[in-house]
Amino acid sequence: MTDAQDRRDVVKDMIAFAAQRLEDDWNTAEAAGHGVQLSTEERTGHLAVGWTRLQAQGNVRLVYDVRFCRRYSPHAVLAEIDRKCRLLESGDEATIRVLIQEWADHPRFKPDWRLDLSDGHLLDRLRTLRTT
Repeated sequence: MTDAQDRRDVVKDMIAFAAQRLEDDWNTAEAAGHGVQLSTEERTGHLAVGWTRLQAQGNVRLVYDVRFCRRYSPHAVLAEIDRKCRLLESGDEATIRVLIQEWADHPRFKPDWRLDLSDGHLLDRLRTLRTT
């Protein structure tokens, strides 16, 4: 097998991995858009990511922070997934490698897909983008 074929196989594996994660996200967002309610256990797990405790006379209710809802509404998530799918379709290895880093803690994420961001160059690039 050639190095070029090996590279194509790696890209193909990364695309398949990302496509599955995006499909999972799509299904979750689509279900949320149709009013699917979270269980008590799921709500408890979501306290750190947008849920706010609202207490009224001993009654504790969980409500979403409005800003969080706007940013992560089912519609916004579906649009984001669409953009990510377009990036996957490019087939560009560097782009795909950056895209899949958000799932680096997933059990099926392969260690050789991980980007080494310890040198700080990414932060330098982001700061440059903010100031231009």
